[in-house]
Amino acid sequence: MIKNKNICLLYIASWILLLLPACNTITEDLEPCSSTLTFRYDYNMKFVDAFPQEVKKIDVYVFDEHNRYITTLSEERNLGDGSLSIPLDLPEGKYHFIAWAGLYPESYDFAHSFDTQNLTPEKLHVKVLRNQNGIQNSQLEDLWHGETTVELNYDESRIIVIELTKDTNRFRVIVQGTEGMDLDASDIQVSITDNNGWLAADNSLLPDDEITYLPYYQAITDVSSTADKKQSAMVSELNTLRLVETQHPRMLIRTSSGKVLVDIDLIKYLLLTKMEGHQMPPQEYLDRQDEYALIFFLNKDTFGNYLLVQIKINGWIIRPQSGDL
Repeated sequence: MIKNKNICLLYIASWILLLLPACNTITEDLEPCSSTLTFRYDYNMKFVDAFPQEVKKIDVYVFDEHNRYITTLSEERNLGDGSLSIPLDLPEGKYHFIAWAGLYPESYDFAHSFDTQNLTPEKLHVKVLRNQNGIQNSQLEDLWHGETTVELNYDESRIIVIELTKDTNRFRVIVQGTEGMDLDASDIQVSITDNNGWLAADNSLLPDDEITYLPYYQAITDVSSTADKKQSAMVSELNTLRLVETQHPRMLIRTSSGKVLVDIDLIKYLLLTKMEGHQMPPQEYLDRQDEYALIFFLNKDTFGNYLLVQIKINGWIIRPQSGDL
């Protein structure tokens, strides 16, 4: 009986030893405890971590509990290199990490990344580049934001994960007439206007002038269903910075002479597609979804006025309400 009791105690003791941290900060018998910083981007419509496939460059700004700047951790790599881990060489204490991924000077104004003297979290704002007339017509580098606050101690090893939110959106817009309608596709111009070009350190919008996003790519394509009757359509690709539920960006489609064919509240229509099968708050949907395919079908009434007959957004067919054109 005593023998069986001793075996049981030894068994319990062995499990206790296995559960103890396999590191030590005092003795030299074990590896010292450490902390590692890593990243995850699963805040998307696929609900899987796409960080290894999408993020090339990341900059993490580290502040102490009094918002004093400590250091910057930067990494740039090739897509598909796998997950990224950055060892933290910081003393014990409370820290705030602010991360911007994809921050390239070709797309964004972020001059303070080169001047860290007296840097505070509030200064880590990002502004999309535009010309003096507020026009943005180049393909933006994908941009992500993330932040977290942690307290480091070295009683045990730990992995700190920064969750990223994507701030760039891409639109592929196709404008075509209904069958038999005379629409000159080469005369079509597409734009999106918004006041969303300036992001704060917490990823909220700062007051900004209106930006007009224009296509960085345009082409005319044939969408006819029969070979004997050609029907052309204009294909445009453009991008914007973060879409926010409380904003009212406008998507406009007009002719080169300025005649407006379509003028809609963009977010209102994008959120209509969210209602089908996605039980999530509107802002979460706007943050998770980063690509939109929109097809506009136009017709003319008996007086020659353009009518918006139908919109297809990411496969969902929407009948526009009266007054949307």
